[in-house]
Amino acid sequence: MQPLPDGAILLVDARSRGGPNAEIWSADGTRLRQGHLGDAIENVLTTPSGAIWVGYFDEAMGGAGPQGHGLARFTPDLEPGWVYPHRADLPPIDDCYALNVAGETAWSCAYTAFHLVAVDNDQAIDYGMAPQRGANALLTDGSTGAMIGGYGPEYDLVTPFHIVEDHAVTTGGQCRLVLPDGLEVRERRIYGNGTEMHVFIGRSWYRVDLAQVTRGH
Repeated sequence: MQPLPDGAILLVDARSRGGPNAEIWSADGTRLRQGHLGDAIENVLTTPSGAIWVGYFDEAMGGAGPQGHGLARFTPDLEPGWVYPHRADLPPIDDCYALNVAGETAWSCAYTAFHLVAVDNDQAIDYGMAPQRGANALLTDGSTGAMIGGYGPEYDLVTPFHIVEDHAVTTGGQCRLVLPDGLEVRERRIYGNGTEMHVFIGRSWYRVDLAQVTRGH
């Protein structure tokens, strides 16, 4: 579920067998439209203008249309507006582990290359190897950021980074993501939107800002 302009709400089902799996509802509870965003959806984020960014997991790779590109942007009418290009100078997206939108710019980190890639004005920019492989969320304001997670015991690792010219470099020390009482963060869903990280554990919803995690708090 994601917000859209004028109080509208986007609802998306991660799986689709060919039929519609996305709906837009008005603030007063009227369904405005429905559409198909593809199967095997990993992440969905919207921008202030109403653009809809969708990242897909590996089961989408065998499909046709936008899902076969790993990352796509849809219009507020639920129509494809841009797809990640299959080009030799860009890393492939086999599974979009982490997706973020900062304003109208999308950022992703995907299996298998784990490069940090930004998409600005339909132009994909590769910033090279991300500071942390296997991260499943990222925060950024466009110049600084943090990767959240990693493989195995690094599942709760926070890795701050800074964009320097054409690549990302680690800045400061790493820290662990914990609950306010200091306990481990387990069995959670997590995503980044701009500089904010949202963590859902059961019925609880936690929110953390980039400035907090880069200070190690």
